[in-house]
Formats: sequence, structure tokens, C-alpha cells
Amino acid sequence: MSEPPPRIRALVVDDDPVVLLLLTRFLQGRGYGVEHCPDGEAALARVRAGGINLVVTDRNMPRMDGLALCRAVRALATEPYVYTIMLTASNEQQSLVAAMEAGVDDFIAKPPNLPELGARLRAAERVLSLEAGLARRNGQLADAYGQLQRDLELARTLQVGHLPAPGAFGPVRFDWRFEASGYVGGDTFDYFALGEHHLCFYLADVAGHGVAAAMMAFHAQHQLRAGAERMAQALALPHADLARTAAAVVAEYNRRFLQMGESSLFVTMLFGLLDLRSLQAALVHAGHPPALFSPVRGAPFEAIGSGGVPVGVLEEPGHEATLLQLAAGARLVLYSDGATDCRDAGGEPFGTERLRDVLASAAGAPLERTCGSVHAALRAWRGEAGFEDDVTLLALELG
Repeated sequence: MSEPPPRIRALVVDDDPVVLLLLTRFLQGRGYGVEHCPDGEAALARVRAGGINLVVTDRNMPRMDGLALCRAVRALATEPYVYTIMLTASNEQQSLVAAMEAGVDDFIAKPPNLPELGARLRAAERVLSLEAGLARRNGQLADAYGQLQRDLELARTLQVGHLPAPGAFGPVRFDWRFEASGYVGGDTFDYFALGEHHLCFYLADVAGHGVAAAMMAFHAQHQLRAGAERMAQALALPHADLARTAAAVVAEYNRRFLQMGESSLFVTMLFGLLDLRSLQAALVHAGHPPALFSPVRGAPFEAIGSGGVPVGVLEEPGHEATLLQLAAGARLVLYSDGATDCRDAGGEPFGTERLRDVLASAAGAPLERTCGSVHAALRAWRGEAGFEDDVTLLALELG
């Protein structure tokens, strides 16, 4: 579908009143709105005022000639585009090149041949029509982008709003830091009570970024929360097995994930169940980085567990749980690979050793300050650039 012809506001610039009158009447006869000026300086002031999209100018004029006028018009970067036609008595190649370098769009000999001028004006109309259509489409794109930006900002608010608040369950305290690489992220985590004697906690990282990953992260959080009652019932059975229950939860989530038929995404996860009576935790690794564990306050952090198949890859991934005994002062830290893979300006990753060093240096501080120290260290390491991947840290401490 062709664009409708634009409303053309023309400015005729010539110090010859006869040519000025001739051109003005000819352009008016084509339905243009027409104004005129006797020299380049007056014309430039009028273009600056806005509303002009066609200038027909003589080359040789007092005060400011046509070349200087065209250069000045191009320097304005006006919206909409101003199409320029120059009247010139010279057909020398050097003169035409100088005019083109000044930003002239077209030329016509002086005195003007009106049928030829009409043909050149049709070319100008086509260019201005395309420019006007492009401006409209750019405006529509800007509106759509603005709406998308508002939607993503709302999605980010909702995503962060669904994350649990730092808090305590009996002697166990949780704290965290989360920063998405974009408006929304593919990392998610949660922790919640399962009856009176057990806790569930996990950190999941959906492969990829953006809205699709964020939706999958929300799905993971929903699925695991929805299974809280079943987990609590399984753990309340006589002779319940903490490790076997944890592995069964991840296996069930893997089954539900595969039922969606989304083959392009997968989820790495570190899932945990904690018995508040025995202070024993069962950790299931599904392709996620190992947890870092300090058995007593001030003790070095050691890596716990590794490997496993990510969720959404195999129908029978064979996940197994690692049992961990906690004691007073113990800290367990889960993190996404966006933390250890965070690169500085030279491309060097932050790495697990630096993460352990920061955790060790802040071991005597409250858990909130420890998490803040890690986040600050990562921000300093990354510099002014934004994170390339979502960065998530989930820490628990046994008081």
C-alpha cells in the first residue's frame, strides 16, 4: 500500500523578485503551502522555525548563498526531512559536486523550465512521502517499544515480588541477592516450611535470558510451591527418607517440565530439604554449580556436590541426593553461574575461589552483610558494564 502524499510546505529563496513570483505561483498551483525569502539568512531562520519540508533556492544570493544555506539546513538535522532543489546557471561538474557535498538533493537550470521543475518535484514528493511514512512507522515502533518497556518493567516488579523476603524459620535464617541481566531473569529461588519440622529451599537457573527464561523460572517456582503439601505429607510418613524424598521431588519436576514439550530450554537446579530436628540437609544437584559449605562459623567454605543432569534433558536423569549435617554457626551458600562467570573488563571470570574468599572474609558478619559483600565484590569486578548473566546468591545460616 503506497503512502499518501505529504502536506508540503515549500520555501522559495531567490533575490530576483520575478523568479520568486514565478516559482511561488507554480508551487501554489500544485497545492503546496508556499513562503518566500530574498536571501539565505532569512531562509535559514524560517527553516529553523519548523514546518518547512521543501526548499527551492538560488545558488548565488547576497548575505548567504545557496550552498551555505543547504549546508546550514543539513546541520540542523531537522524533523521532518527538508528536501532541497538548487537553481543554478552552471552545469560544470565541479559546481554540481560542490552542491551535492553541501547536501543539495536536486538541481535545475536557471531560468527554470517549469515542466522540468514539475518532474523534479514529483521525485521530491516521492522522497518526502517515503520519509513521512518512515517517520510514522518509527513513531509506531517507538510506541510499541515504550509499551514493551512498560510491560517488562511490570514483569520485573512481579518477578522480584514473588521472591521470598529474607527471614528465619526457627534457628535457620535465609538471605539473598538477585540481579537480572535484563529487565527479567531466568534465575529463581525460594524457601518455605514443610509442616513443623522441615524446610524446602532451592535455586534454579533457566538456560537463556529474557522473557521466555523468566516465564520458565516462574513456572519452576509455581510447580515447586504447588508440591509443598505433597512434600510435607511424604516427610511426615513413618521412616521418611530425606534424601529419597528430595530426589523424588526433582524427578517429578523433571517429568512435568518434559510434558510441556519445550525442547529448547532446560533448567539447572540445586534443590534442598532440611530437617529442623536432626539438622540434616539433603541436596540434589541437577547440573548446577556446587554449593559452598562452612560447617562452623569462620571455617573455610568447601564445595559440596556437583554434576547431575539438568532438568528437561532426560526422562530418567537418575538424580541422587547428598546428605549434609549442619551445626550451630554453619553456613550454606547456593549461587548461579552468573556469579562465578562474571567477567571483568579484561574478560577474566570472577571464579569460585574469589567467591569463597569474599564469603570467608565476611564470615563474622551478619548474613545480610555477607550477601551484600558478595554482591558489591561482583559489581566492582564487573565495573560499569551490566551483568551479562543473571546473578543470584542464596545463603542460609544455622543460628
